[in-house]
Amino acid sequence: MSNSPLPPNISSEPRNSIFHQAATASVFAPLIAVGLTIISIAARTSLDPQSRGRVAFGIGIASSIIILLGWISGIVALFGIPKHGKKGILIKALCGIIIPLLLLGLSIVTFMAISSKAIKNTHYQMSPEDQVRALADQINKQGSIMVDKQTRLEGAENLPNRTILYKYTLIAKTSSEVSAETLNRIVRPDIVNKYNTLPEMKMFRDNAVTIIYRYSDKAGQLIGDIPVGPTDLAK
Repeated sequence: MSNSPLPPNISSEPRNSIFHQAATASVFAPLIAVGLTIISIAARTSLDPQSRGRVAFGIGIASSIIILLGWISGIVALFGIPKHGKKGILIKALCGIIIPLLLLGLSIVTFMAISSKAIKNTHYQMSPEDQVRALADQINKQGSIMVDKQTRLEGAENLPNRTILYKYTLIAKTSSEVSAETLNRIVRPDIVNKYNTLPEMKMFRDNAVTIIYRYSDKAGQLIGDIPVGPTDLAK
């Protein structure tokens, strides 16, 4: 009988090292977190709104910690490949690293969508008067803006009875060169058309908001006002 040592049995190499365990943990961590979230959603239906919020917050923190620990476990598992080989580590570890990143990306997209919807809902829940006031404030925060080569928007003012006043300056004209009659004859038809057709004017049309376009010359002298409102809507 030969006393020479037998070659090592590769199939008997340990597959339960700490790195193998870390790889397995990295795969199950996001699954556990998702399962915990689903179970909590079903359980929260019987709670009052305040308790629901607290539970959701707690579950969210717990799920995030579990996913983070799984992600870290996946990275740790990769360091065991040089000693223990890829089998039982590489695929699990990669899944444990990639899945949390995908979940994070999905969470960010979902959060942005929900936030955008919430902002829109808040906007639509505002009264017409509040919407006009908010628009005037937004315009005033922007400061003076050139709308074309000769016209500058100076600001806006919220007026009673759902009315907003836009203040324009014709930077190259004087009141002696441009009269109120000329403005009404040349500019008003275009303004009325825009009031009736532009999508951004829908809020004004739907809420019977009147817009007054006030024009001043380059010296600040008033030229005239051009009002447009519900009475100008196309029949």
